[in-house]
Amino acid sequence: MSPLPWELRTRGLKDSLRHDQRVKDAIKKNLRELIGEEAIITSDGQRTVRIPLRYLDQYRFKNGVPQNGVGQGAGKPGDMLGRRGNGQGPGDGAPGDQPGEHSYEVGVPLEDLVQMMLEDLALPWLEEKPERQQEVRTYQYTDVRRRGSLANLDKRRTLMENIKRNASRGIATVGDIHEYDLRFKVWDEHVERHANAAIYMLMDVSGSMTTGKKYIAKSFFFWMVRFIQMKYRRVEMVFIAHDTIAQMVSEQDFFSIVQGGGTRCSSAYELALAHIGLHHPKERWNTYLFHFSDGDNLPPDNAVCTTRVQELLMHCTMVGYGQIEERDDFYGWRSQSAPGEWSSLHRALKKIDHPRLLSVTITHKEQLYQVLQTFLQPQENGHA
Repeated sequence: MSPLPWELRTRGLKDSLRHDQRVKDAIKKNLRELIGEEAIITSDGQRTVRIPLRYLDQYRFKNGVPQNGVGQGAGKPGDMLGRRGNGQGPGDGAPGDQPGEHSYEVGVPLEDLVQMMLEDLALPWLEEKPERQQEVRTYQYTDVRRRGSLANLDKRRTLMENIKRNASRGIATVGDIHEYDLRFKVWDEHVERHANAAIYMLMDVSGSMTTGKKYIAKSFFFWMVRFIQMKYRRVEMVFIAHDTIAQMVSEQDFFSIVQGGGTRCSSAYELALAHIGLHHPKERWNTYLFHFSDGDNLPPDNAVCTTRVQELLMHCTMVGYGQIEERDDFYGWRSQSAPGEWSSLHRALKKIDHPRLLSVTITHKEQLYQVLQTFLQPQENGHA
């Protein structure tokens, strides 16, 4: 019996690679829906995430009926097909007898998902700080030689050379390894210089921040942390939670804290200012500050917040503020303000005219991807 052609022997691998690519394409098309999935946000950062996707049908050719003609089906041009009942909406009319659209869960490593979602984002206005740059030394495989240390033996290339030598004698097999078959990897040192960056994450955890609002805030910061870990090395992250009093907390506590009380946002800005002055001066660091709140701040404190944010802009590369609002269609809660209405804090910050103060309003978790794009758009370096 003749051996199978090479194309048939590799078809399984090709089909697997094609399926993996189709899964990635389906995920990219649904980023706005997936980025707020609770299964992803509550993951431990290490395990595989289960994501529901529509069934990926594999198209194939099917023999038709010759008398009907190629591509011909029931009906005439202009006819409306597939309509049932009186058309008043989903579920109206008589019970259907056709199967629905199938979906299945696919396991995707969180690292791959982060790469797909955040690969086009970057910290804006990132500048070199000549007084103190981080040097990261790595070793990269650059060449192959016939002599070297056994610790650097390239086993795959060595076996390939052995097979080629034996094939020249008529038998393509592994055996009788000679020193001429040995191949060794050559490693060169590669030095990268990274600009220092510090990220300050401020979150309102007061009593007005409902479960849904906190979920949106924590979801944003979840993706911010993953983005930093993927894109940059040795970036320092500072987590601050506040109600009327601000406190610096660990990353674990930041994502699990449950608090209450009133709201005084200036407490978080003041704590961040003090910490930046001591640990991340502007001449040595690129500092970014992101604050999420519902804007339900003590009225007398809004003027203080305006002053503190102006001071922060003198020390930070960028300041971002996100106002979280509730809507009727978010977890069934009733909005506390008219659609598009800014809070008193948001209105106060809007009066600050500075190109590196960015603010957004978010009402649904599906808007998280758009918010990330707003805050993390690559910008040219230079003075504002």
